[in-house]
Amino acid sequence: MPLLVALLLAVDLHAVQKAEVVIVTGSADHMEQVMRRAGVSFALVAPGDLPDLPLRWQQILMVNCTGQMSAPARERVRRFVQAGGLLYTTDHAVHYLIEAIFPGTIRFNQRTTQEEIFPMQTLGDRGLVAKIGDLGHQPRWQLAGGGMLFDVLDPKVEVLMRSREVAARYQESGVLGVRFRVGDGQVVHVTGHFFTQPGQTPEVAAAGRAFEQLSKNVVQEKKDDAPRVERLYSAQLTEPMALRQAPKSEAPPVAAASGAALRDAAASRVRVLRRENGYVEVRDEQGNQGWVSAESVK
Repeated sequence: MPLLVALLLAVDLHAVQKAEVVIVTGSADHMEQVMRRAGVSFALVAPGDLPDLPLRWQQILMVNCTGQMSAPARERVRRFVQAGGLLYTTDHAVHYLIEAIFPGTIRFNQRTTQEEIFPMQTLGDRGLVAKIGDLGHQPRWQLAGGGMLFDVLDPKVEVLMRSREVAARYQESGVLGVRFRVGDGQVVHVTGHFFTQPGQTPEVAAAGRAFEQLSKNVVQEKKDDAPRVERLYSAQLTEPMALRQAPKSEAPPVAAASGAALRDAAASRVRVLRRENGYVEVRDEQGNQGWVSAESVK
């Protein structure tokens, strides 16, 4: 029985590698239901699967609330974004994940919400907020019971959505959703939950459609951004190579996010970051970063 259970619970690595979206399970959200209705291919994984997961920068990583995970799992997420991946998170993840791996961007402001629907205002009508204002009504957003409101700390963080009514109720900024860039990738975070149970009132339905439209926009944003990242990772390793922590042969090797030994294969695509004393600092498509000899990169 233990072996059978282990096999049933094991992550399908082939499904992860080919998936457009990888969804990390959580205790409060069910983003997989939104993606299923949108017809988007996805793989479902647990937080404990993340440290050794073969994520690709071409993917979107969606983390269901609460976003709690081990330090190696958080490091894997950080490297994924650094390498050009798109991270999409909600609610408690601002505190349990974003503050830990991208400090100084956004932060839980110690104000928690009641489950309630509010009018919201989008900043612009293109990109990540496209069509949200075209749903035949004033856009609505549902806050979660016990949800975490947040403050923007870095002026480079782009505010996507806010609510004057939320600001008045909770005496804070009213920011509902943001996007910011880190390394070669980007992060989208919203307060509230990915999935609202269907209700009969128009207000509940409107809040659900706004969340679904935003999620579809995130998928499209990643597709539109792919050529930019593709150009960045244009160099290749000519032979199997261990990345080193400094530009010298005796420097210790860089470890994987899980702490395991790491060795990039020949023909692995990398981004050249800088050159020094016959060595090149590179970042591979998994987000691992270190030094290799200059002659091993073409």
